[in-house]
Amino acid sequence: MKGPARDSDWIDTLSPAEIGPPNFDDSLRAWVLSRYSDVLAAFHCPSLLPSGLNSKPLSEVLSQDALQKMRRETCDVLSPAQLRIWGKRLSEAARSLAKKMPEKEPADLVGSYSRPLCLTLAAMVTGIEARQAQRLCAVAEPISASAAEPYDPALKSDSRAANAKLRGLFGAGPEPLRDSGFVALAHTLPCLLANAWYALLESPSEWRALHNEPEFAKQAVEELLRCSALPRILFRRAVQDVEFNGVRIRKGERIVLRVLAANRDPEHFAHPNRLDVKRLRIRHLALGAGPHSCVGAGLIRMAAVSIMRPLLERFPAAELVETVSWKGGSGFRFPAALWVRFGDESS
Repeated sequence: MKGPARDSDWIDTLSPAEIGPPNFDDSLRAWVLSRYSDVLAAFHCPSLLPSGLNSKPLSEVLSQDALQKMRRETCDVLSPAQLRIWGKRLSEAARSLAKKMPEKEPADLVGSYSRPLCLTLAAMVTGIEARQAQRLCAVAEPISASAAEPYDPALKSDSRAANAKLRGLFGAGPEPLRDSGFVALAHTLPCLLANAWYALLESPSEWRALHNEPEFAKQAVEELLRCSALPRILFRRAVQDVEFNGVRIRKGERIVLRVLAANRDPEHFAHPNRLDVKRLRIRHLALGAGPHSCVGAGLIRMAAVSIMRPLLERFPAAELVETVSWKGGSGFRFPAALWVRFGDESS
């Protein structure tokens, strides 16, 4: 059976625009970095600290010491032992749900599989009850929507209101594992997985390869993270003047890191637009790098493997049966749903 035509938004979502040297974009009032080498250097530069879209006073940008303190506290909680405990529980839930996914009948990979498992993980990590997690998931949606399109002022306003509702509803612990962690796991992680599933659905041979050799799941997740394009961009602020790869960035200036483009830089990745689940030495930047790598990187990797592997093991093939509609914006984009039909390789 022939599936629907490829959605043209796939090109816009997962293929970078022109990659070039650092340049100052007058419309954004920011430096734009798109080459792999430049974005990697920015992650390692102590003078470029994480920032939001708007030009807040430098006094409101977290210092390097404050960032490192928060990282240490979070890493202590996200210990390898704790990740193994959560991973075992999540894998069991994923295997149980994978067995219930219908054969030959359409099913939504996002709404029926990934999102429920991500919400289960969000409840585990933040220590809230499953019933409460369901209710708070709806409250948190505007925060994720604003992150997906940070240039929309209406979404930003809704996000502030949602943050105010969520703040204080979670227990003590590092900030990344309270309300912000809940949003990341309940909303952002399903978006990442939706892009990963779509990449596999567009490359049936790669899905089949993982079905036949599921031991490559961890390696495949790295390639899928490279291709999944979440996030597309990140923001930085210069806390002092810095010479950066041939340009002078002054204190207070903003920097846009085009992570999507960097992960498709042909100077660093051979055949960058091709998904290869057995690709070696995948040093992507989807989760940052160096001192500014994502503090929850281990949690994300564990979750992706735990959620994806049971379904890939069960089904040798899956096919899109409805054209994909895309959500999000300049921050990140993702399929709203992925209606597929599972089957064998000959279906």
